Amino acid sequence: MEKERYIVVLEDQQKNSLKKVENELEVTITSSEFLSSENRSYDVIDNNNGVLYKNLGILVVENMDEAQLKSAVKNEANPIVYFEKEREFFSTDELSIINELKKQSAELTGKIEELEKYINNKPLPPKALVEMEWGLKAIGLEKSSYTGKGVDICILDTGIELSHPDFLSKEIEGKSFISGEDWNRDPNGHGTHCAGVSTGNIRTDTGKRYGIAKDANLKIAKVLSDTGKGTTSSVIDAIDWAITKKFRILSLSLASPVALNDVPSPLFETVGARALENNCLIIAAAGNDSSRPSLPKPVSSPANSMSIMAVAAIDGQMRVAKFSNGGLNPSTGGNINICAPGVDIFSSYPKNSKNKSNYYAMSGTSMAVPHVSGLVALYMEQFPEKSAKEIWELVETKAKPIEGLKYRDIGSGLIQA
Repeated sequence: MEKERYIVVLEDQQKNSLKKVENELEVTITSSEFLSSENRSYDVIDNNNGVLYKNLGILVVENMDEAQLKSAVKNEANPIVYFEKEREFFSTDELSIINELKKQSAELTGKIEELEKYINNKPLPPKALVEMEWGLKAIGLEKSSYTGKGVDICILDTGIELSHPDFLSKEIEGKSFISGEDWNRDPNGHGTHCAGVSTGNIRTDTGKRYGIAKDANLKIAKVLSDTGKGTTSSVIDAIDWAITKKFRILSLSLASPVALNDVPSPLFETVGARALENNCLIIAAAGNDSSRPSLPKPVSSPANSMSIMAVAAIDGQMRVAKFSNGGLNPSTGGNINICAPGVDIFSSYPKNSKNKSNYYAMSGTSMAVPHVSGLVALYMEQFPEKSAKEIWELVETKAKPIEGLKYRDIGSGLIQA
């Protein structure tokens, strides 16, 4: 990244407190409530200006003196309680991991190209006799008469291909948090795929159902670029916007890897807790860094925060997906809450050079997350009086343990409609 940004957690947002921060850090603070489509946070933040996300009490500043920030945290008279450097997040599907490996490991190039070729050219499975894709059957969707009507699901991802035939009749609200890129186009395809699993309905080619909450209100926050990358500040910006809009479900198919024994970031713990206080549930991907069974890796950020629901992936044989991360840091947080289908998941996808149809199969904890988001919308429609926290508890209570699989890897079990 060209410029170093810092994400700062404030204890309170009183006027005199903000004035102290402005004086100490020598910046002018603009509250997110004064932002608009013409006046966006990525245009405002520079060496002299920071943005305060009012729903979260979190400030984003650029090119700060780190020693100055450390000194501010130690000063009890100052409202700054924590800060961290901005990190990068990635879409959590198999191909994203492959692309990252390509850059990092020249000696693995041959194997990576072989695996990439396999994933891109995987033959379509023969038309099944069932009316639903396997993931929907696995969660018992045929038992539910709910459709997510009246519930807002916000997909924080690479945007959506609004020209896709399955979304043409939907009224979709969206906003881009990536400079120079529109929310209603998706050259990447990842966001369109996730939106389809959570709020799509029937495939126009096979007539099979692939989406869960067809009548939910679909909201789009583009926080990942067309190359599938984003930053902490774009994610924070979008979460603050979504809470302002009173969206109930935030679906984050994105992750940033963490090391064994890493403590979850207090930043996202704060964000998740403040979202729950605002009756909003954040659901995030556990991450795809594992190579099972020999090498499981810990739950990625932000899913490793206790106040954010962490989703692992299983395959059609009810096994933990080979890439799915696990709860290896239980003493510091970072456990799996729930699991959902995440291997060979067909959903809506833009037509492009690698995909000639409107549908495509993808694998990743990215694909498991929208299964949970769609299911949560059905629960929220069924139990409108329940809070986001109560709905979370209900999802875990209703989940089905899978014989032979560990709590560490699937949490309370497979989500059930």
